[in-house]
Amino acid sequence: MAEDWLKLLKGVRSARRTLAPGDFLFRAGEQVQALFHVEQGNIRLTQAGATLHVAEAGQPFAEASLFAEFHDCDAVAETASQVLAFPKGAVLLLLKAHPALNLAFSAYLARQLQRLRGRFELMRLKNARERVLTYLTQAGAMNHAVSLDRPLTMVASEIGLTREALYRTLTKLEKEGQVRRDGTRTFSLTRTD
Repeated sequence: MAEDWLKLLKGVRSARRTLAPGDFLFRAGEQVQALFHVEQGNIRLTQAGATLHVAEAGQPFAEASLFAEFHDCDAVAETASQVLAFPKGAVLLLLKAHPALNLAFSAYLARQLQRLRGRFELMRLKNARERVLTYLTQAGAMNHAVSLDRPLTMVASEIGLTREALYRTLTKLEKEGQVRRDGTRTFSLTRTD
């Protein structure tokens, strides 16, 4: 969806922004001006210090802001990043004029909502063991080896654990034979329950 969306937005004039690590793209309370697409790097969306989402290269973000007057979160570059900014008004006109694009965008938003609900449920799990096993199951590690596309420190943050708690839990699960690890970020589950 992201690539199709970007192809269709090529007709909309965009502005490229280059951000150093720690630079803010926008802050909560600022007026919404654009929809964004990450070309390079990672942009973390936070609200009151809690991570809402990390937008990575190839992904659009701040989609919900198209339907709001002001941003409800901060967007900060985690790494050196480049983003494209598509003016809000032009994007809304494009959605109105192209029902197929509007439908594809709606489907994308529905998938994002499902992902967020899954993350919320994961965060409700009471202990580190359950969170790690559930995260790996959702990533597909139950059926085969999965190479995580992000550092384990980011995974820890996403599932509400400290880096140390994640490493301790993975080590314990490996010793118990429930998780097999191949390299730094490749895992498979061996449990049968």
